[in-house]
Order: sequence, then C-alpha cells, then structure tokens
Amino acid sequence: MSQQQQQDRSVIEAQATLRKALERQWRAWSALITELEGEVRTTDRARDPEAALFDAPAPVRANLPLATRKQLLAVFDARLQTAQAEAEAAARQQRQPPPDAEAVRHQLIAHIAQELRGEAQEKGLALIFWSGKLVPFDHRSLQRATSATDYLAAGLGPRTASPVQTALLVGGGVLAILALLFVFATVLLGPSAPAQTATVAEARVGDQRVTRWDVRAAGGVPGVALRVDPARVSYPLVICAPEAQAGSLVGQTVSITGTANVRRYALAAGGADLRVVACENPQRELSRGALAEAVTALPAPEDRIRDVWVRGPADDPQRIPADRMEVTLLLDPAIGEASLVLADGTALSPSERRPAQAGLELVFLAPLSPVTQTAGLHEQTPVSLPQISAVQVPAPEERLSYLARVLAVADPRLTRQGTSLQLTLTVRATADRGAALGLFPGDIRASAGAREVTATWEPQAIPGDGSPQQLVITLPASGEAITVSVGTWQATITP
Repeated sequence: MSQQQQQDRSVIEAQATLRKALERQWRAWSALITELEGEVRTTDRARDPEAALFDAPAPVRANLPLATRKQLLAVFDARLQTAQAEAEAAARQQRQPPPDAEAVRHQLIAHIAQELRGEAQEKGLALIFWSGKLVPFDHRSLQRATSATDYLAAGLGPRTASPVQTALLVGGGVLAILALLFVFATVLLGPSAPAQTATVAEARVGDQRVTRWDVRAAGGVPGVALRVDPARVSYPLVICAPEAQAGSLVGQTVSITGTANVRRYALAAGGADLRVVACENPQRELSRGALAEAVTALPAPEDRIRDVWVRGPADDPQRIPADRMEVTLLLDPAIGEASLVLADGTALSPSERRPAQAGLELVFLAPLSPVTQTAGLHEQTPVSLPQISAVQVPAPEERLSYLARVLAVADPRLTRQGTSLQLTLTVRATADRGAALGLFPGDIRASAGAREVTATWEPQAIPGDGSPQQLVITLPASGEAITVSVGTWQATITP
C-alpha cells in the first residue's frame, strides 16, 4: 500500500471514528432528554388533580453508564446556569419579576430536545454538545434506506455481555451492527431448539416495542427445497432443508423474502443470524448463516417518471409559502401511493393528486432550494417491496427570467379616462404545459421617479397557449412621467 493510500485510509478511519463517537453522543443525549421530559410530565401531572385520577406510564430512566450520565448532567447543569442568567438579565431589562427556575429548566429541556431532532438548525441537522460547543450531526442519515423497524432493530438497545448479532444494509452498503434485544432472551431459540418454539412477533428494543422482520419464503440455493414457517418468527431465524441435501448448502447464499425487505444470508460456520436444520430432525443443525444484506426497496421501471417541473413562491405567492417550492411529477397513471424523499431523508406526501392527459400528476410542497437536488420517488406496492425512482428536482426559475422567456409584450396604446390613464398592451404567454400565467404585483410595476405608483390591471391571468390577449393597466394621471414595467418590458409615459 502506497503512502498516499495509507494517508487516505487513515483519514477515512478517523472520520468513521468521529462519526461513531457523535452517534453515541447523540443517542446518549436523546435517552437522557427523554428521561428528563418524562420527569417534567410527571411533575405536571402531580399538580393537576384531574390528571392524577388517570394512570400514566412512569418515567423511563435512561440506561446510561454512570460516567456518561455524570458527564451529560454536568453539561446540562452548566447550560441551565447560563439559561437562568440570561432569563434573569432579560427580566431585569424588561422590569419583570425574576423568572421561575423550574420553568427555565423545562424550557431548556424542550430546547435541547429540539436540537436533537434537528429543529433548531437551519439545515435540519441535530446539534450535539461536543468539546465545549454545539456541533451539527446528520442524525437523519441513520434512517436512510431503512424502515423505522430496521433502524430500531439494528442497535437502540443497551449493550450487555451477551449481544445478539444483526445487520442491515444502509444506503446500499453492508453494515454489521451488534444489537441487544433484552426480550429476545426469553423467546430466542437455543442451539438445539426446534423451529416451532418461537412465536412472538414483537421484541423490545430499549424502551420501545418493534415488529420483527417477517418471513414469507426462503430460497436461493439451487436444487435445495428450503422450507420456512411464516407464522414462526425467531432470532436466529430457523429454516429447514432435506438432510440429504446438506452438502449442497456449503458456501451458498440463502434469500429470505418478507413484506418489509429481502434478506440474504451467507452460509458459513459461526453465523449467528440464521440456522438451517434438517426437516426430518429439527434437532440436527445442517448449517449457519450471517446476514449479509437487507434490501428494503427495489428500483422502479425507468418510465415511471415522465416529467418534472418546479414553481417557486414568486410564481404563486398566494399558494406557495415563501420558504417552499411546488414540485410536480408527471407519472405513469398506474402508480400507487407514493412519497417524495429528498436527499436529506425528508419524506413528503403529495398535497395534490390529479389526473392529467399524459398520465398522473403528484404535487409536493418541498423546502425551497436554490440548486438542483436528487430525490427519490418511493412507491408503496401491496405485493412487493417499495419501488424507488431517482429524480432530479431543479431549482425554481427566477421570476424575471421566467417572464422574459414566456411573456411577449407589444403594441402599447395610451388613453385617458378622466383622472386615470389606461395603458393597453397586446401580450402573448407561452407558459410551460399551456398553464395560465398569473400576473402578480411584482410582475407589473409603475413608478414616478423614486416614488412607487399604484397600478391595477385586467385580466389577472393570461392564457398560456400563446394566443394574443389585451392587458389593460390603469394608472393615476398625476402629470408626472411614469415608468411602467411588465416583466422585462419597460416604457415611460410622459405627460
């Protein structure tokens, strides 16, 4: 290995080590804040006589090492002192009574929870207190390309001396993760247990219950009739094969199909995720396997997405918020339920679903982006895994540039109507897909020197088919020179 390759590898290893450390810190903080939020709820219930009449779950104490707990609580106390000092200073400045210390503490807990969920950072990244300062961490990447069940089953549980091995594919790579599932200890099969012993379909991971990966069919080994009972869910997963075909299993890969994923297990000695037993004698183990891949989605046909266009807030300020853009996908009309997943992991449900002449249109309100971004259309299918189509989502076109491209202005004519001036223009709009072009206050402007002049116009929208239309702009007859702009077209009216 060359010196440059060694340096590159060292950099990669250092980055991976830092990311793992940040992930552990994020998980620890999340667990502690969940505990503190539970304490806040308990305190609030104790003050409410009516709430005390109803049962409520007791606060869950975070399962953290003592040293980690002390470190995080020390940071929390330091931030609480700072928050209290700032609140007192603000109260003095506003001549208000001193703030309640408990209220300040509750507010800090809520604020840190927002930091951990990515709600306090403009890009949606979590903020973690690290080396004396808040640093961003892409917590959403932990869930990309996996379902919530996959993510929980992969490692939220506390670590003990007897970990259960599991693994999943994240973002197309194979990642081995040790996961501790306490409840498994009472339902897992032992090395010699038959396949019929485990029937529990749920497991407890940390303080949450998750549904285990289900099983529909087993296969993948040529010439071997593998059998599995879909009603029996266990870890390690147990399947059976004819004892006479045991020699055909050596070095093979078993495929297990479920409703949430397709999993592939590499058969090798020492594998902890799969047991292959003899169908004739479940006590006899023929092979073991390790989870090599868990595919949670499949690529969709290439012709699923037929067109994509984007409108920004300047294109329709009445419908599109200032921090959003409208993404419209023209799709195969046979597509089912679908969501748009952005590069940062944000999943969007369609705000509109409407038939179109060339297919089906799904409309999404996405965060406004100044650059083209890659997204994925996730289609849920009733009989197979979700199908994913990659799509390039362009940034909205600047309004002035768009008007220059689609709106033509000609033949200005000026008439006086009492105390008003009427400027009549012949306009043609060739808007995308023939849609009507709405004209908004920023599109038509009038000014007398540095002073803005009020202008009204009819109609408010121009057909987008390119046909000539009369646009009438009404202005006050003030005796001053007035400059009128329609998109990039401009003219000056002199008295």
